[in-house]
Amino acid sequence: MKTTLAVGIGGFFGAIARYGMSLLIPNTGNFPIATLTINLIGCLCLAWLFTTFAHRTPLVLGIGTGFLGAFTTFSTFSVETLLLLENNDWMTAISYSLISVLGGLLCVVTGAWLARGRMK
Repeated sequence: MKTTLAVGIGGFFGAIARYGMSLLIPNTGNFPIATLTINLIGCLCLAWLFTTFAHRTPLVLGIGTGFLGAFTTFSTFSVETLLLLENNDWMTAISYSLISVLGGLLCVVTGAWLARGRMK
């Protein structure tokens, strides 16, 4: 029960933070830079958190699964990609998809690397 509550509270604040960030970061042209930025930040932070704190306490799950899970969004990425394809903006859709996936993986690797103290 404690873990469920922590995840729920984290999700509440993560969703609000995501919405706030989407207002602060304007999309440039057709490229959905706001969602990309939010998702890359979330990848880095989640990898750092789960590497640093391997024991999944309610607090760690509240921040990771709750806050960062609600902060990032695969569904928005997918819908934005579909809209780009429907508007025949194939190059933007392909570049957005590649940057999102490869950038996300790079951020996850970087977050884990930072958590393991490689920057010392």
